Amino acid sequence: MTLREKMEKAEGTGRLLKTCPASFIVDYRGLKVAELTELRNKLREGKAIFRVVKNTLAARSIQGKELEGLVQWFSGPTGIIFVEGDPLVSAKVLVGFLPDHPNLSIKGGVLDGDFLEENEVKALGRLPSREVILSQILSLLQLPLVRLRGVLNSPLQRLIYLLNTISAKRGG
Repeated sequence: MTLREKMEKAEGTGRLLKTCPASFIVDYRGLKVAELTELRNKLREGKAIFRVVKNTLAARSIQGKELEGLVQWFSGPTGIIFVEGDPLVSAKVLVGFLPDHPNLSIKGGVLDGDFLEENEVKALGRLPSREVILSQILSLLQLPLVRLRGVLNSPLQRLIYLLNTISAKRGG
């Protein structure tokens, strides 16, 4: 690879790290090609791409930028998951892939400019989906209205019960 190709590759990595809403850095040591292909395919469904990076080029791509803190994770076999879609979906795919592939490990990541440690990426992957969270919020918003309706209907139901009881006693 020529110096120019290396510089272009480094610039591409830096551009993706800066423009993607999230990126996760993993150590893929010990994974077979078929397992990496499986991970790539699953990530692609969630609009994310997995790239194996050369540590020195990746470090150069973010040198002097706000993402320079990622350099700490550029050692050993390094792969970066560039998330172009919903970060939650990609984190779920990654965390779901870990139990069956213990050789894959999460080094860290970045989400909207904030650095994430391994445990934070795993916590992100365990969060419920966006649709589930929205439905939970909606049900929480509806709960007070349902209770209010019950409170307002309660005196009316008591009045109807009282009138029915009086009517039954009078015979009619």
